[in-house]
Amino acid sequence: MILESAHVLGFLLAVSLIAAGMVLICFCLRKKDRLASAYRCQQLQSKLEIHQIQIRTRALNLKQYDFQEYNLKEILMCQISPKWHSKA
Repeated sequence: MILESAHVLGFLLAVSLIAAGMVLICFCLRKKDRLASAYRCQQLQSKLEIHQIQIRTRALNLKQYDFQEYNLKEILMCQISPKWHSKA
């Protein structure tokens, strides 16, 4: 009976150490994932701010542009397509 209880205690000790190791690995991976996610969110936030500044700048420039003064039909004149000489 004593021999069996020693084996059971040894088995329980081994299983509990393996379970504790798995929990520790899980917490370490979770922390690493959180840090990577926070870094990625920070990068996306900075890119979003840059793009919002560009959108505001372009909208301001469009408001200042007078389409009546600059007639686009006069500016965008049709260009004659070049005639290619074929060698026959």
